Amino acid sequence: MTKVRHHFVPVFHLSLFTQDGTRESPLWVFDQTTGKQREAVPESVGYEKKLYNVNLPNTQPDVMEDIFKVIEDAAAPIIKKICKNHRIPENDEDYNWLINYIALLSQRTPARMNHSIMPLEEISHLYAQMIVASPEHYESIKQSMKNAGEEVNENVSYEELKEFVSGNKYNISFDNNTRVKLLLNAVDAILHPLGARNWTVAYSSPEVGDFICSDNPVSLHWTIQKDRGIWSSPGHGLLNTEVSVPLSSRITLLGRFEEMPPFYNVSSKENLAILNSYTGLHSDRFVFSKQNDFLWYKQDNTVGNVTDFKKLIFQKRNHADSSSDYKD
Repeated sequence: MTKVRHHFVPVFHLSLFTQDGTRESPLWVFDQTTGKQREAVPESVGYEKKLYNVNLPNTQPDVMEDIFKVIEDAAAPIIKKICKNHRIPENDEDYNWLINYIALLSQRTPARMNHSIMPLEEISHLYAQMIVASPEHYESIKQSMKNAGEEVNENVSYEELKEFVSGNKYNISFDNNTRVKLLLNAVDAILHPLGARNWTVAYSSPEVGDFICSDNPVSLHWTIQKDRGIWSSPGHGLLNTEVSVPLSSRITLLGRFEEMPPFYNVSSKENLAILNSYTGLHSDRFVFSKQNDFLWYKQDNTVGNVTDFKKLIFQKRNHADSSSDYKD
């Protein structure tokens, strides 16, 4: 049977954030579009229908789900062992499976896939503008297309096409084959820098609080704040960056190129809130938590809870609405 629900956060992973740590146990889902929370089981969240479907000859459309499942099945016992022993795998095979899983988890979410397609959309818009830069250029491109055996609509004049392009009355979209190819390229690009990082197992006791997960759980951030001009986004191969990967309500992995202790005990609610902020503020729409409350670090350098997080979401929404009204 063809699989329709494609989980971008695997069920086994989300189960580690449930109240009983099982697939059948519920967790809390915070929806940023509504500001509301609800209980749900892992199977019913963290997926999008036909997200990885491809159209290839003699191939099932859900073949990527089968490929991803190989990585998930290999990584699941390794991750559960980390959560139990609080240690990164020492043997190369387990370590490689873990890094492959983190790389895939980082790039397979709808948010990351949409982000990766944006440069192609921008280039396509620029190319459309280039086509109508002048009548001569337009005719030259038409002739090149004819010479290549491509079909050209002779009923559209240069003036009509220029008006259409200038009016921005069109959308550019790419098929899922392209989206999945970009996903795989991105995974391949970050495998080496992820594997070269030094990883710390951060543990938070029940007395301190719980780690949260999200629909875009792997975050990359700077460890040193300074003015970087237009180059403000961190890159996976850059020093002074840290990758954060919440594995369970008790365990988060932290990876840096600089020296790191193999284990870190989160001893205060403030430190827990800081780590949760990497996850929560990096989320796209959903935040998953063991309890219906969670801690995060606010911009005023105080610890906030889920009520404060809701306020932040509504503030962002109101600001976006105000900006939209201003543009109109």
